[in-house]
Amino acid sequence: MLLGILLGLASALFSSISYVFSRLFVIRRHQGVIRLLVLGHAIMGAASLAAFPFLWSAGTPPLGRYVLPLLGTTGAYLFGQAALFGMLRRIDASRVSPLLGLKILILAAIAVIALRSPLSGGQWLAVALSVGAAMLLGTSGQHLDRRAVAGLLIACLAYCLSDLSIKALVAALADMGPTQSVLYAVSVSYILAGVIAAALLPLAGKGALGDLRYAVPWAGAWLAAMVSLYACFAAIGVVYGNIVQSTRGLMSVVIGARLAYLGMVHLERKTTRGEFLRRLAAAVLMTGAIALFFLAQVRPAA
Repeated sequence: MLLGILLGLASALFSSISYVFSRLFVIRRHQGVIRLLVLGHAIMGAASLAAFPFLWSAGTPPLGRYVLPLLGTTGAYLFGQAALFGMLRRIDASRVSPLLGLKILILAAIAVIALRSPLSGGQWLAVALSVGAAMLLGTSGQHLDRRAVAGLLIACLAYCLSDLSIKALVAALADMGPTQSVLYAVSVSYILAGVIAAALLPLAGKGALGDLRYAVPWAGAWLAAMVSLYACFAAIGVVYGNIVQSTRGLMSVVIGARLAYLGMVHLERKTTRGEFLRRLAAAVLMTGAIALFFLAQVRPAA
């Protein structure tokens, strides 16, 4: 349990750091988000391909058994990443990360409308808390325009669909064992993403060797976050892993405040003490809403 919690916290930390690197790439290299998305996933694809021989075994199921959830996992994930990167061009990372907690709202809609699965009172309370946290963040700092809100909802929806596909993908690989199945799932997902990214490199804009200086740190931080997350799932399960990993919102707020304090206003603008406290309160509220939503799902009678 302790190892799983530490892995979840590591995933949250690496995710928060990756958001800063993505913003740094766009600002320093004057390149579009698509360039980083393509270049970064080509790098991660190459790293995953190098690890693949160590993860494959004679007991690995045939491709036909897991190809559909694999396509859903990677396709929805890449779509969500593109929407997220679009937001990071206009909004501080310390605000974007907690706002991703609105996945709860999307999950609730999917459960009620598509799956016809009623929510418990605790889950509806969690949804209300998450919306309240989002409204608090919306009044903290620069105004969230319609494009930013649309990008946020698209990213959350895409990530939810990817999460559901990941669950199906890992289940299809269950015969490999809990740890190897999730690591293999990460590997094949990012190999596929890398193949798509490599094919799109010529269309992603004119680049230079200097792009790698900023793309490699982002790719490294994000891949480390994903490996830690899947290992966390293997250790303590998806439900509790998501609860621990939701602390990325708190981490992003603290990291953003530290960057602004150090004078890195090109990455994170300076805020007033009241604005920082509102962001921190919103991140705490969002984290609590996520924990409540999943705990109410596990123990609906509580």
